[in-house]
Amino acid sequence: MPAVPSKLAARFDNIRDQVDAAEMYAADGATMSAMQNLVSAIAGIRSIIEPAPGQQRHPMPLEQLITTVEGALHRRTAEDVAAVPWVAEAIGQHSPRIRALGEVAAMAEQQYRAALVEWISRDWTCLCVVSCDEDPATACSLSGQQHVHPEIPSRPGVYGPCPAHPDAPGDR
Repeated sequence: MPAVPSKLAARFDNIRDQVDAAEMYAADGATMSAMQNLVSAIAGIRSIIEPAPGQQRHPMPLEQLITTVEGALHRRTAEDVAAVPWVAEAIGQHSPRIRALGEVAAMAEQQYRAALVEWISRDWTCLCVVSCDEDPATACSLSGQQHVHPEIPSRPGVYGPCPAHPDAPGDR
């Protein structure tokens, strides 16, 4: 009777298959399918190395943590080992300073993502070209003083160059 593979071995096989499929799709020029397979592989890897939400993880005894990290250092760099989420979490449980730094890093990461989203979501159609006196967000503020671009009388809804910054890029 053949040996039944463990659940963990089956999960590794599934991840390997997804990476292989991604490589094949990429070679064929199907980038979206390649990305979808890579994202699935990443999710599979994370499900192995990160605890499930709500799962309580008891602190690893310090001796066991040191032995695990020393063993990992035979095959990986210290940076690679530190990048594993459960390792950082376990070390943080034994070092309040590192735990505090991790919390600051997590908060900075959230602020960074929020700033990226805000920048990406920004309305880039008004680059000091068109504005309206009813919406201060679109009024020109290059000088630090709010002012409005004048409407061209013969062309309703079309605004002229910025009176305070006639040479500003996009102000034509």
